[in-house]
Amino acid sequence: MTGTRMDEVVNEILRLSRAGKLKWEKSIRKNEYRVAFPDMSFIIKQTESGGYQLDLIGDTGQVISSLDSNPDDVLAERLGDLAPKAGDFSSQHKELEAIYLTAESYVREVGITKALEVLRKT
Repeated sequence: MTGTRMDEVVNEILRLSRAGKLKWEKSIRKNEYRVAFPDMSFIIKQTESGGYQLDLIGDTGQVISSLDSNPDDVLAERLGDLAPKAGDFSSQHKELEAIYLTAESYVREVGITKALEVLRKT
């Protein structure tokens, strides 16, 4: 899968996430969220450098494709230090960040809803 195709994947995941159509789950790893489909899953995570990474995972658990953003690349692009062929890192960073924040918010809201249901039954 080329970077361009993964960009399409990012756009679709962001669209579906914002529409509330994806059921994100917290991963066992820190700063990582997962959404599963029958033959694949996606993992969005915040990297140690403060960037974001989206992995497409196949049905056997292998990473099929990955897309990431590095805040240093975003800063360098803004300062004009990257060649034009390097791509639009700041746009990619913002899209991956939006997926991460939407997944985080979804998981938080599901948890709060479940807590309220338990409390109201008590």
